[in-house]
Amino acid sequence: MNMIKTTPEKIKQIAIGFQQAGKKWHFHILTPQCLLNDTGQFAFVLENTTDNINYISITDKPEMELGKQLVQYLHGDDITQKNESTEEISQKAKKILKRAKDLNESGKHWHHHMLFPDCIYNNHKGEWAVIFEDPETKEILEIISPTEPKADLHHIEHLYYKQDNLK
Repeated sequence: MNMIKTTPEKIKQIAIGFQQAGKKWHFHILTPQCLLNDTGQFAFVLENTTDNINYISITDKPEMELGKQLVQYLHGDDITQKNESTEEISQKAKKILKRAKDLNESGKHWHHHMLFPDCIYNNHKGEWAVIFEDPETKEILEIISPTEPKADLHHIEHLYYKQDNLK
C-alpha cells in the first residue's frame, strides 16, 4: 500500500482541502498494537479514496485532538457529543459500548475503526465496517452493514473521544 509520509499538521491541512474540494476521504488512528498497523508506533492515516492517495504520520502518541477535529469535519460537529436520539443502535454496538464504557472507567485506552466501503483496510468491500479491538482480551468485535451505521458510530465516537488516560 502506497503511503506518503507527512506530519499531523499537514494531514489536517490536506484533509480540510479534501473536504472543501468534495473529495471522498476518511482517516484512521492506529495504535502500536493495532491489527492494521505494522509500524510499531502510533500512526495517523488519511485516505483520499477519490484519487487513491494515502498519507501517514508516524508519532509517539495517538493524535486524539486531530482525530476529534477531523471526525467532526467528516460526520458533523455533534458526532462526539452524547447522542440523545431515540434511533435504535445494533446489538453488536451495545456489546461494544458496554466494553468501551468498562475500559473508559478503568482508564484503559481502546480504539476502533470505521471502515468505509472503499477503505484500504476493509475486508468487506462495498459494506461499512466498524471494528472494535479490545486491548485486554484481544477480542475483535465487528459491525458489518450495507449502509453507514450512523447511530452506532455516534455512540462509539462519543465514548472514544471521552478517553483522557492512556495506559
